[in-house]
Amino acid sequence: MNKYSTFKIKAMIKIPLYPEYSTIIHLLKIINSMPVQDFKNMWNTVWSLRGTPQNTVDWTEPDQWISERLTGKDREIAAKIWHESNKTVNPRWTRGDQFLISGYHLIAESNGVYELTAEGKTFIGKAENEVMQKIDIEEGLIQVLRQLSLIKNGKRADLLEEWEEYTKYNSNIKQDSVIKDYLRRRLVNLIDRKYIKREGNVYSITDKGLLYLRNVEQTNPNPIVNKETQLITDVELFNKEQKELLKKYLAETTPYQFEHIIKDLLLSMGYDDVKVTSPSNDKGVDVTGVSQNGITTVKEVIQVKRNTSSNINRPILDALRGSLHRFDAFQGTIITLSDFAKGAKDAAFEKGAAPLTLINGDKLVDLLIKNGIGVTKKIASYYIVDEKYFNEEENTE
Repeated sequence: MNKYSTFKIKAMIKIPLYPEYSTIIHLLKIINSMPVQDFKNMWNTVWSLRGTPQNTVDWTEPDQWISERLTGKDREIAAKIWHESNKTVNPRWTRGDQFLISGYHLIAESNGVYELTAEGKTFIGKAENEVMQKIDIEEGLIQVLRQLSLIKNGKRADLLEEWEEYTKYNSNIKQDSVIKDYLRRRLVNLIDRKYIKREGNVYSITDKGLLYLRNVEQTNPNPIVNKETQLITDVELFNKEQKELLKKYLAETTPYQFEHIIKDLLLSMGYDDVKVTSPSNDKGVDVTGVSQNGITTVKEVIQVKRNTSSNINRPILDALRGSLHRFDAFQGTIITLSDFAKGAKDAAFEKGAAPLTLINGDKLVDLLIKNGIGVTKKIASYYIVDEKYFNEEENTE
């Protein structure tokens, strides 16, 4: 049995500046058999030239800065990394690579020279291997794939809430900005490996990514993790079904019911003086409300389009903007169960025009769920034995 097939999987996210594996593979091949001190001296020299916030240093062109800023052995090592990686590994930006290489023992020092470990040799071998799988699990990349496999298409914000909960449970990371950066860098890694694709700001899992995810889940040797994974998957699939059911119920409401659902949503979100306008004199506006924007009170008008057959076009936005002054409103929102045409999305942020917020069906469902409108939140608790507690050695005086 391969020694990697028996490792016990426990996610513990720890690597910042998460790199692409393609750069790790290049770097490992290049520094293997290289004198350790040569690489460290080069890195320390480059790092010492980092500049200040007032006097920044541009590192984007290695062809230029290597010859201008480095000399002797430092220049030789930096140029070797740059050119032998086919100009894909910038020697200045290898800090994340070093964190991962060191954190997962991919290379070791032997008689003053770098030497690939068994893990390192496996890592640079097959495109998918046991070491990468282990790292992917521990560093949360499998969690990202699992989330995308359930939502199909989503923005980074759609992944963030669950990723934040997962990260805080499986790491010592607490800062929101750091958690967001960890997610962004892991998405970049998965895109580079073609497990995820990105179109604009929307991410989706590829067939290759789905296949890899299923393989990892099926070969995970830890039965507790497998059961927990299945439990979480079942819950997420159930929630997805409920989202679709909620959207179905919304589509079957009358215009009057739909407008009052939006009223309830706005009240739950903290709006004041929320009113549904008279159908005979609404001037294209269905709901009005007052929101607090910092220290400023802003009146807002909302147009509700319960249309599910076609996307909202720009004329609807122009008409709503033309109605703002009639209600002494500063901004407007259009809510629909369908979506918005590209022209409408572009017009929402038109320079010099009153701001308009566009909420499509998917975003509306998310807002309703977040604010408990039309749904009842259920909480189920489950427990996992804390193996670390039983494995810790007793402190002795």
